[in-house]
Amino acid sequence: MMHKIKIIFSWLLIGVLFLGALEPGSDAFAAKKNKYIRMNVKSVTLSKNGMYKLRLYNTKKRQTIVFSSDNESIATVTSTTQPKLAVVTAVNPGNTYVRATISNSRGRVVRTLKVKVKVTPYAVSVKFGKKKIYLNETKNTKLNTIIKPNISQEIPLYESSDTDVATVNSRGIVTAVAAGEAVITATLLSSGQSASCTVVVKPEPVETVPPEATSTTSAAKNIRSN
Repeated sequence: MMHKIKIIFSWLLIGVLFLGALEPGSDAFAAKKNKYIRMNVKSVTLSKNGMYKLRLYNTKKRQTIVFSSDNESIATVTSTTQPKLAVVTAVNPGNTYVRATISNSRGRVVRTLKVKVKVTPYAVSVKFGKKKIYLNETKNTKLNTIIKPNISQEIPLYESSDTDVATVNSRGIVTAVAAGEAVITATLLSSGQSASCTVVVKPEPVETVPPEATSTTSAAKNIRSN
């Protein structure tokens, strides 16, 4: 009898210990929850002086988040008024890591995440693949913009000399508006260098009815009238 009681007591003790490990306040439960904490990206490439916003997901209100950069001469990171957000700023060409260290209310680190940051140099030149392109009204195309060095992530500023003829967006996509000519300019803000491309917009083709079709239609009308 005593032997059975000891066995039952042992199983009850194991059950209590097992349930305790799964309690919301336990380390095991917390570790399971913390593994879902993540960053919005794992790597980012920026041009010098470029900026990128980092965001953390699935953190708790009582957790503390500290952002840091392994090499601030390449990229810095600045916390915002929102604890889960930080802004990375590219300083000089190179590679480094930006880290987010998450601690619980007792100051214990529960998770560390890192993002690889690659900073590329400014572009030194810009040109278009073609100096003149032709488009029909309402059509669009993406300009072939050539940046050197090709590892640079600098994006030129696009402008149109006549938006009534053709418009261009920040990605270099030109849309024909009305017949005429417009000059699209791409300018590197870092150096002021620019390139231009002439866009010739042709009127929308007018559909014409072949003479044979007109004659056939007229003949059919005459037959019906008779």
